[in-house]
Amino acid sequence: MPISRLLTSALLLSLLFTSLLTGCGQVVTRPAASKVEKLQQQADLLETNGDYQGAANLYLARARETVPPERDTLQLLAAGSLVRGGEPSRAASLLDGMTAEQLTDRNRTHYTLVRAAIALAEQRPDTALTLLKDVPTSGPFIADYRRLRAQARSQNSQYFQAARERILLDPLLTDPQAQQANRRATWEAVNSLTDQELQTLRTAPPPDIMGGWMELVELTRLYLQQPDALADVTPHWQQRYPGHPASGSFLEDLLGTMRAAGQPPAQIGVLLPLNGKLSGPAQAIRDGIIAAYYDTPEGGLKPQVRFYDSGDTPATALTAYQVAVTNGAQIVIGPLRKEALEGLANRLPLEVPVLGLNRLAVQTHVNPALYQFGLAPEDEAREVARLAWRRGHSRAVAFLPETSWGERVYGAFAAEWESLGGRIMEVQRYDPGKADHGPELKNLLNLDTSKSRHQKLTQTLGRKIAFEPRRRQDADFVFLAASPRQARLIRPQLKFYRASDLPVYATSRVYSGKPDSSKDADMNGIVFCDTPWILEQRANWDHLQQNINEFWPETAVRYARLYALGIDAYRLVPYLGKLDQGMFGAYHGVTGNLSLSGDGIINRTLRCAVFRKGLPVLLDLDTTDTQAAVTR
Repeated sequence: MPISRLLTSALLLSLLFTSLLTGCGQVVTRPAASKVEKLQQQADLLETNGDYQGAANLYLARARETVPPERDTLQLLAAGSLVRGGEPSRAASLLDGMTAEQLTDRNRTHYTLVRAAIALAEQRPDTALTLLKDVPTSGPFIADYRRLRAQARSQNSQYFQAARERILLDPLLTDPQAQQANRRATWEAVNSLTDQELQTLRTAPPPDIMGGWMELVELTRLYLQQPDALADVTPHWQQRYPGHPASGSFLEDLLGTMRAAGQPPAQIGVLLPLNGKLSGPAQAIRDGIIAAYYDTPEGGLKPQVRFYDSGDTPATALTAYQVAVTNGAQIVIGPLRKEALEGLANRLPLEVPVLGLNRLAVQTHVNPALYQFGLAPEDEAREVARLAWRRGHSRAVAFLPETSWGERVYGAFAAEWESLGGRIMEVQRYDPGKADHGPELKNLLNLDTSKSRHQKLTQTLGRKIAFEPRRRQDADFVFLAASPRQARLIRPQLKFYRASDLPVYATSRVYSGKPDSSKDADMNGIVFCDTPWILEQRANWDHLQQNINEFWPETAVRYARLYALGIDAYRLVPYLGKLDQGMFGAYHGVTGNLSLSGDGIINRTLRCAVFRKGLPVLLDLDTTDTQAAVTR
């Protein structure tokens, strides 16, 4: 029976927009005038029905009949409605005619809050945090101040700080629904912390509220497959943290979600092309599944796992699927080939759910029993775009190989970058078989244009003049698509062509996965995103990594990310139902923080690092980073 899809993403989207200056009247924006108050009640009703444009029009119609400061208040209320309705650009246009100096103190603070909300809607959390520094930390605006800061911290992946803000917000809320939504958001933030962060950041003893949230998340992960055991230990947790916000209805919902998700399947079928061109990657995924199976904690449930050769065609993969179902599989992992996955996607109905190990080329339809999970390079390119945007960049140049992989990666990066509001100033392609990329880099950096201007000036003046080539100044970073060998050549050439101060962002392919400070010294300063399996060291992974290195030493590094894919594919199976239940925003896997979208795609949030002294250093641990706050 297909696993239900009651998605966490719907909750997260609701929290993003409904919590931006929620209601714009419950805390921040209730002027004394009774007419405005009645108008606001009408607008709130429109927003409840999803008519944000109607609410904004209601405010604006009244604003045209009034004078400041009431007119300013109404325009700010209209802007808030537009932000919540997903139109931050229109909201910003309403603020263009305002200057903070001309507003009353109350409207000035409201103005700043709306600008911060617009920045968050445009994925500019650093801008929002800067704006919020000017907001008083007491008085009628404090709840919205805390809420917006929490959202900004979450957008910046600063989940510990986001949870802290949510905890401070909790006692300020009087509406039970708003309070429950805030507690769910607190849970989402704490649940986004890694296991290592949960251990190292919990420093205060009970009954510390933050510590209580962190311990509850740890218990939930420990008893993920044992909801009854979790119910048995929560009374002790409640004794340790009396009066904790998670007690009561939230804890009841959590336990109900755990139980509703059901037990993991008794049997898993795995479809992989164990012979042929993809046999190497397929065997690494298989061995990752085996390693995860034997790494199951004592007392954890171990389903039967049976492997099937999916062959080279969609037809053979479909046959393997049918055999697996006949043999009793309750869920199938695989296939790996995109064409085989497309063949299964077109089969309606699927007798048992499928956790595919690839991504459909075109999402033309959604099979409710199909989940798509893989290491798509497009995911990494989009992550890099979001990272560069969060760090304040706005104008990119792109350097990519003349290959289908290069075009795929660039296409994903460009689409995400431009959707955020970024601009691409130049794109150059290079031959990955060559070592000298001088001509292409000169074009990328406009050094050829600089030289041409010098030649024309020399001809005009009729004499030689001193000349220093100058690279383009309209770009603030390079998006680089390259292998380790190519990147080791390209980065020094960028420096040679006067771009040493231009930040470089890349996907995981830039890193071999094996630390080598000698070979990678030339890549210092390159920022890239990769799986936690590659970039992090966690105590609970040590034994697993040691086993893989011991049993498969020839392929442990070469196929490291594919071993990680196998590990997460196996471990994700019992979690799929819980992701569907709406309480669990992400599964913290070795391939990334995994979340489920409405079309059954498993999205990965990666860790990002920068090369320092030839070694990758996690960005949040890099004390020498000078590019974290670029002025846009």
